[in-house]
Amino acid sequence: MNDNERPAIDLGEFLTVLSHQLRNPVQAISSNAWLLKSRASDEKILRPAQAIERQVARLSKVLDDVLDMVRVTRNAALETAPVSLQQVVAAGVVVTQESMDTHRREINVDMPEAPILVNADAKRLAQAIGNLLHNAVKFSPQQGQIEVRVKRSGDTATVSVKDQGAGIAAEDLARVFEPFAHGKSRSHHSEVELGIGLHIARQLVRAHGGGIEAYSAGLGKGAEFLVRLPVATGATLNAPSRDTQGEDNDRLSVLVVDDSRDAADGLTEVLLAHGHDARAAYGGQQAIDVGTQEFFDVALVDIGMPGIDGLEVARQISRSQTGSRTLLVALTGWGANEDRERSKQAGFAYHLTKPVDIDTLG
Repeated sequence: MNDNERPAIDLGEFLTVLSHQLRNPVQAISSNAWLLKSRASDEKILRPAQAIERQVARLSKVLDDVLDMVRVTRNAALETAPVSLQQVVAAGVVVTQESMDTHRREINVDMPEAPILVNADAKRLAQAIGNLLHNAVKFSPQQGQIEVRVKRSGDTATVSVKDQGAGIAAEDLARVFEPFAHGKSRSHHSEVELGIGLHIARQLVRAHGGGIEAYSAGLGKGAEFLVRLPVATGATLNAPSRDTQGEDNDRLSVLVVDDSRDAADGLTEVLLAHGHDARAAYGGQQAIDVGTQEFFDVALVDIGMPGIDGLEVARQISRSQTGSRTLLVALTGWGANEDRERSKQAGFAYHLTKPVDIDTLG
């Protein structure tokens, strides 16, 4: 078979499947690292466990970036609504706060009190802001100041992210948003990653009808990234939904469903450590047998299982008399909008992408 006869490979599909396959072992590593840390009484055990958690977080970001690269390349649809730009920026700050604390960076946020409304997919726009902040953290010195300013001028809203870090050489400014671009200030940095975070940020901002520019006086003189977005004139905010699930600290009975024993056992142990009653089921048929005969408050179900998948598990449990009141949560490596819609149609109330933040399971 010559090169012309070889079947074409959909690189995007390959990367999507690869990311999913990697998320399953990463979830198991994350759960067990948390267990080691929570039970460590010796610094010799605690420090390696914390190091594993940090590396899991970095690997998770790489996996997220790979999937985001696929999404922006395919122009994945946004779910837009009028949102407060201040709330979006605050969400972007939250997702990078741990990185700021770890790297000893300080952030100053200046935003007007009056909401600035934009038509946006809040999660995706917050991700774009988060990528800019992550970039600022990565290239700033310890104790470095990062400034975030939100303003409105007429029908245009701006978000400025400014750092005191490594700066950008003049010849690199024109290509700083290109994928895999590593300029002079970045090529020797100890935490160089894929180099697609800024590219993803630009694509997401453009998808919202906005633009983004980079400014720097040169190497060693910091950098500023300026986002411009159209204001949603005449729009109003939707009322926030109320959480009716009860107190977060209630002791719950939880069924953990995953064909990976390491992943299922790790999450089960984490839930037990948080004071819940947890039990593992290793595959679709076992989950149906248990979930339709015994009542559980919550079922955490992996989607991509061989044979009977998680979608069918959800359908069977939700239709049974015993499982009809079980809160179904998809815990999976598949995180695209169409995956979330399939989960919703199957009966899942929530859709979480692996590796899940362990503390959110408490």
